[in-house]
Amino acid sequence: MPKSIYILLLFLLLSFTASSQQSISVLRSRLRTESEPAKINTYLEISKIYAADQPDSAVHYCNQAMKLAENLGDRNSQGLLLIELGRINILHHHEELARRFINEALSIFRNLHQPEGITLAYDQLGLLDGQQKNISAATEDFGRSMEFYRDSHDSLGILETYNGLGKVYEEKGDIEKALTYYLRILVQYEQRKLKPEAYFILLDRIGHLYLKKGDSHTALKYLEEGIRNSNTSSERDTQITMLNEEGKIYEQDGQKTHALTYYKQALSEAKKFNRPEEQAQALINIAGVLKKENSTQSLNDLKRALKIADSLRQPRLEATIYAALAGVYQQEKDYKEAMVALEENHRLLDSLLGADTTKEIAAIDSSYALESSREKIGHLQKVTKAEKKELDMGLVILIAILALLVLAYLYLIKIQRLNKELKAANHVKDVLFSVIGHDLKGPAGSAAQLFALMETEDFTEAELKSMISDLRKQTEASFELLQTLFEWGRAQLQGIKVQPEMLDAKSIISKNIYLLSRQAGLKNIIVSDHVPEKTEIIGDLNHFDFIIRNLISNAIKFTYESGHIDLDAQKANGEVIFSVKDTGTGIVPDQQKLFLKSNLQVSYGTKGEKGSGLGLSLIKEFLEANNGRIWLESTPGKGTTFYFSFPGAKQ
Repeated sequence: MPKSIYILLLFLLLSFTASSQQSISVLRSRLRTESEPAKINTYLEISKIYAADQPDSAVHYCNQAMKLAENLGDRNSQGLLLIELGRINILHHHEELARRFINEALSIFRNLHQPEGITLAYDQLGLLDGQQKNISAATEDFGRSMEFYRDSHDSLGILETYNGLGKVYEEKGDIEKALTYYLRILVQYEQRKLKPEAYFILLDRIGHLYLKKGDSHTALKYLEEGIRNSNTSSERDTQITMLNEEGKIYEQDGQKTHALTYYKQALSEAKKFNRPEEQAQALINIAGVLKKENSTQSLNDLKRALKIADSLRQPRLEATIYAALAGVYQQEKDYKEAMVALEENHRLLDSLLGADTTKEIAAIDSSYALESSREKIGHLQKVTKAEKKELDMGLVILIAILALLVLAYLYLIKIQRLNKELKAANHVKDVLFSVIGHDLKGPAGSAAQLFALMETEDFTEAELKSMISDLRKQTEASFELLQTLFEWGRAQLQGIKVQPEMLDAKSIISKNIYLLSRQAGLKNIIVSDHVPEKTEIIGDLNHFDFIIRNLISNAIKFTYESGHIDLDAQKANGEVIFSVKDTGTGIVPDQQKLFLKSNLQVSYGTKGEKGSGLGLSLIKEFLEANNGRIWLESTPGKGTTFYFSFPGAKQ
């Protein structure tokens, strides 16, 4: 798909945001005065607005409505809410969970003999089968919907089914068939005097498909048709979006003068009708056209757009602007500013990735919680009915009931155990995703940008040396993080297994000082080993090796240049107490207290070195497994001493 398509879709998303937020505000205020049956529909409307961008919020409002529907015994509303939950999970590609919700809704509507609900369920199943590339099943599902709509003369329903078929073929990549169904809908809309919002969305979609075919002339025709028909203020967002899209098409065809005209018209319309998001997008587009001819004006336009995005608190839009700024700075060979803009772009994208992942996980958890709750309620209802019938029966039936209760109890215990394991696995997954997405992605992205600059630009020997130094630091940090991540992940998933043996602590410490000597030498740090000879302990070799290596590495990170690190050990009360003392940045008192309860917050070393925080967490777990302990003493600005103990070897 051409890059311009993604940009156009982003315009649509931003245009929708302002109006949707206003709608949500109105719906929430309505909830204060509505009756419980009316609240169900309001919750459902709010959920539909949130479905695409905030799945966790969408599922939350569906759950609120479901509680009301169950309390009122409203089976029809329960079916509609299950269809909406299925739709949310289709949008976010949780196909298995979506199918279970929709099938349950289908079962409810069949029991109620509710043909409208059955048809809605088949429409959603058609979209789901299309998303899973099962075109024959999708066509069959939509065919069942079409039969009902034709029998009931429901023209709107027929259009919805055509729209669903168009989406299925568009998902498959069959542009011609998708256009066939979309154009059928368009003919029906064109006969109406007042055009619904769906008409403008459809014109935009048809335009996109013609762009995919490479027919920009026809694409422009449909976009211009949308602009001509959008004369009311409620359709102003669509008109501005289409002006931007037309400009993008002309820019893609190399007609920059025409493109600039449309972009400026979009900017004027956005200012006139107070659409700040569209103003920012128009400025970005204008800056792109002027990038080579007038870089100064291009930078000014991008900075104006950045101010607007910042005032709106739109991190995705800010990330786009920083990427554009980096491109202009690179063109002007201002590599320092280019790198600053790229780093800000990576930071914003990382924060968005974390937020999106959290929403996805919350939505899945809420969906599973709702499904589990409904299964338990259904199970208890069956047990209650069975008990009523069995009151008049003898001892044998009573024993059977007791057996069922025992099985139910065992089932609940099993569910609790599985939930506990699922939570633990989710925690490991979340930490792994967080570290990979934030701590590894950043250095990798920066390294790729540096390589790109080195490949395409001419640099002096001093500049290349500086860049290579940066690459080495990023690579070493990533490698160290991967080692720690591997050890931590293995410990969490497989459990910590201790293989105690008598260890010569002195030799292990000496080996690690040697391995880390290059890292210390780069900062002119002297590492002194005062551990007595024949210092013997009882513990796991790999665990002790990991602990001493990580503590020395951390000390090097946080020690100033030309500082020193001292290692020592003393025997006391049947244990050996080791110390790693540095002359570094130190740790503030609040962080010292936090370390005793949980873990230190991640911070940067004296030369910008960054850790993940997993190393100290794993050290504490290893020491606990080896019957040891850890504590610290620190003075901010002067240094830190970490103490840890291992059982001493019996003489």
